[in-house]
Amino acid sequence: MSSSQVVESQTNQGSSGEVIRTTPTKASRSQLVARLTAAQDSLPGFINDLLTTQAVSVVGTEAAAFVIERNQTSKGPQGQVLPFSLRPIAHMRPDDSSDDVRQQALEAFKELIVACVEQDKDGAVEISVPEEAGPERQFCLITLLKSEGSSVAVTAAITRCADDERARQRLMSMQLVAGYFELYGMRRQNETTKHTIQRQTRALQLVNSVADSDGFQAAAAGLCNEMAQRTGANRVSIGWLKGENVRLKAISHTEKFDKKQELVVQLEHVMDECLDQEQLVRFHPSAEGSATVTRQAQALSRMNGGQAIISLPLRRKSEVVGIMTLEFDPSVNLDEDAAAALSVAADLVAPSLWDRYQNDRWLITKAGLSLKNLGHATVGPKYMITKVIVGAVVLALIFICIYSPMYKVSAPFNFVPLVKRDVAAPVEGYISEYFVRPGDKVTAGQVLAKLKVTELEAQKYEAQTQANAYLIEANAARNQAKQADADLAMERRKLALIKMDYFQRQIDKHTITAPIDGEVLRGDLKDKIGSPVKMGDVMFEIGQQTPLEAELEVAERDIQQVKVGQKGYLATTSLPNQEYPFVVTRVVPVGEPSPGGGDNVFKVYATMQKEDGSWAPGRSGEARVEIEKRPLVYHWTHRLVEWIQLKFWL
Repeated sequence: MSSSQVVESQTNQGSSGEVIRTTPTKASRSQLVARLTAAQDSLPGFINDLLTTQAVSVVGTEAAAFVIERNQTSKGPQGQVLPFSLRPIAHMRPDDSSDDVRQQALEAFKELIVACVEQDKDGAVEISVPEEAGPERQFCLITLLKSEGSSVAVTAAITRCADDERARQRLMSMQLVAGYFELYGMRRQNETTKHTIQRQTRALQLVNSVADSDGFQAAAAGLCNEMAQRTGANRVSIGWLKGENVRLKAISHTEKFDKKQELVVQLEHVMDECLDQEQLVRFHPSAEGSATVTRQAQALSRMNGGQAIISLPLRRKSEVVGIMTLEFDPSVNLDEDAAAALSVAADLVAPSLWDRYQNDRWLITKAGLSLKNLGHATVGPKYMITKVIVGAVVLALIFICIYSPMYKVSAPFNFVPLVKRDVAAPVEGYISEYFVRPGDKVTAGQVLAKLKVTELEAQKYEAQTQANAYLIEANAARNQAKQADADLAMERRKLALIKMDYFQRQIDKHTITAPIDGEVLRGDLKDKIGSPVKMGDVMFEIGQQTPLEAELEVAERDIQQVKVGQKGYLATTSLPNQEYPFVVTRVVPVGEPSPGGGDNVFKVYATMQKEDGSWAPGRSGEARVEIEKRPLVYHWTHRLVEWIQLKFWL
């Protein structure tokens, strides 16, 4: 190829994925640059023009372009594994070579390009044999085409140069032309962004058309009219899921329609067909086949003169709630991008349309559907752990509100004898001696203790002496026949005897005896000999060991619930694992300060229905009075509720 010759691409491009083959024809360099700066929809076509321009710039004899596929592996010229592969996209050769020759040339290009791709830099590789080079040497000039800093393609051109310096100059020319690739990428990115913005703007306008409508029916009809106007469709229909089938709700430019009309029935069949597949269903009379079932769409197309049909599912989250069907003239053949744009628009308007549909229902219908959805969500397979936990909590709440065990009032108790007497000092005096101590058995009339009677005994002895003296005096007077003196002496003697009896009774009062048979419970006088006592001071407590009764000290907050006749159980501190039944017999209505301080307590007495021979007065423990059956939640919360009621006067 001489330096005065330029080339123009004559393209022979087969199906997608084949290499663009070009043969050189005459064209101006300005025409080639104009092609690069013009809009190009095809990336292979642009790379072919770029390769042609590079070949012209370096007076190339052959050129090739490859796409770098990073997600694949291949073998290098020495058999090494490469983390990329080179897919040929364009090949320029000045002759009409056979496919085998072209394939060999492409493989040779690959072997030269691999090193530059691995090192991620352009290069000029000499491929001529030094002995056969002559005045000019042959070089392969390689440039990497980059997008956003990453190499995505590579071009290579064969040229003849006098030396390495000339080869590097021509490589720079190729690099300058390669800069158009970045310009192409920016232009394509801008166009893509523009199309995206336009698509989103249209979708938002559709959403606004739904939002501005009053009610579901008006929103559906408005959406059909808007879609028909924007897409150029002959008719747009919207159906809504009711039960397991789709029912037609709106048709573009049609206010009313008969639900039994043949067209309406066929449209519903088309929508049911799309619902069953839950994906976009597209039919065109000229298409040879489809990846989806289009039987009903074909029937609708034949009914309306061979129209193109496309049905889109309207989804709320992942659930199909309706179908939109569009009918076009046979001359309209929507590509994948247009179909994707319609799908995006359908996904955007579906939630708004769903809200309109929900809000248009009767209130009682909304309530019923809410309960139904709640039931489905409750028994559905999602969030099972959460549902199990919530269910367990609900069952627990129901259980504590329904289950009603016996409510009991707890109180400490002491055993006290049913028959008990306090023995008090009958007179004032000093303790002289004692004969019993606590725990001793006594009988009625047994002497328990004595008070000092020394002075009384002296007075008694004096009275007795006087009585004896008066008796002697009376006998002497009688012997002397002095009857009057004898009678006077006898009267005085009677008075002395009366005094003696009085002092004897006083002495007897200083002797303390047991009023009943029983056991001494209190009254240890061991360390009180000679101590004074006043009349009425309790010196002993005597009671019968059986029968015993329980004396409960019920807190003031619980006393209003304790009644005579209620039953209960008690356990002693020494035998906490044994319970004994009792019946409440007396409730003392007067409170007393608690021995430990704090709130008042009320005495409650209970008769034991079963006794233990080892019991003794004074033994204590815990008693529980059965009130009535109440819910478990009352058992756990009534204290807090009562406290709040008391503090806040509720």
